[in-house]
Amino acid sequence: MGKHGFKVLDADTHVYEPCEVLEKYLSTRWKEALAGSTTPIARTALRGGMHTYIVGDPKSGQRRLGSREKVSRPTAPSADKRASGTPWGVQWKGPPWPTERVNVDSHARVADMDIEGVDVHVIIPTRGVNGFASADDVGLELAMYEAYHRYMADYCGPHPTRLKSIILASGRDIDGTVKEIERCAKEAWPVALFPITPVGMPIDDPGLDPLWACAVEYDLAVLVHPFNLSNPRSPGLADLWDNIFLERAAGGVWAGMRAVAAITGSGMLDRFPAMRVGVVETGHGWLASWAFHLDEVAEMTEYAIAHLSRKPSDYVRGPQFFQSIEMHEGEGTVRSIIELLGPDTLMFGTDYPHTECWFPKSVETILGWSTISDEAKRKLLWDNGASLYRRCQGA
Repeated sequence: MGKHGFKVLDADTHVYEPCEVLEKYLSTRWKEALAGSTTPIARTALRGGMHTYIVGDPKSGQRRLGSREKVSRPTAPSADKRASGTPWGVQWKGPPWPTERVNVDSHARVADMDIEGVDVHVIIPTRGVNGFASADDVGLELAMYEAYHRYMADYCGPHPTRLKSIILASGRDIDGTVKEIERCAKEAWPVALFPITPVGMPIDDPGLDPLWACAVEYDLAVLVHPFNLSNPRSPGLADLWDNIFLERAAGGVWAGMRAVAAITGSGMLDRFPAMRVGVVETGHGWLASWAFHLDEVAEMTEYAIAHLSRKPSDYVRGPQFFQSIEMHEGEGTVRSIIELLGPDTLMFGTDYPHTECWFPKSVETILGWSTISDEAKRKLLWDNGASLYRRCQGA
């Protein structure tokens, strides 16, 4: 039980996965393949003297909105002692603040969890390892994913009921991915599959069905999370007029909208009735209007979607679909989604330790929301996340 009297599961947290850590888990063969890769692979510095990968050329917008001026990303929030090396404004609500240690020291992470009153973290990589989906060598992609999995097994191991992570699932080698899922699923740390598909492969592609079958067999959720700063990029970024404000504002939201439409309209949740899908870090305020919009569009374009047993909005209401909140969207939008779609869809997520998170005051902020009932808060803070990530339920 969290320190505030509510159990709390954070559905969307991260590590900046360091190159130096991942490479410890690579065989000599794959270290040599990494060094000799034909895909551009750079390293960018993290705090604490480590580095993370940048694979390919994931350029961000360089134009200042309202002008033709080109601007470069700052290396840190301007003149801010909490600077993390990222270009985004810091939203941490401390002190204390997360440190670089949480990428390699799970005890430091759990200490932060205790400060905030969080029982379980579900951990997602930030931008390095997933970029290998754009590597020329598919074998190297799978080797890097396996390295991440072994890193997470060791990282989560000292705190098996409190720290969980995800299995990275390549859309380019289904057989190899299935074998890796089968290996990892025997361990305690994984609670979800994270499909990483190459550009042009939709999430509803029937070639991915063996992954969904594995998710059902091993009681793993399927997770959707966008990437704006690494490959594979969020959809539509090439159409956002070379401006990072537009990319950050629209890229993740559009990724979530596209995923919800494809998942509900393709009949995936009917073909796999035990499948559970979570969409995280794409906002939540748009969810109800989008779900009702999909109901209308599904009627208009029935010939182009699967035969569905329910309306898209009914899939979104559950029990197979879940979506994380964004703290900055606030109490009013959470309340409206609960009123329009019911209390069984939204779940707590903070983006810890990224600078967008409200650490260490996320939980206490939600508990202060006076227009949301304690029952709805329990669902938001624990029940819905635990229903998605069912392998967390013994925590």
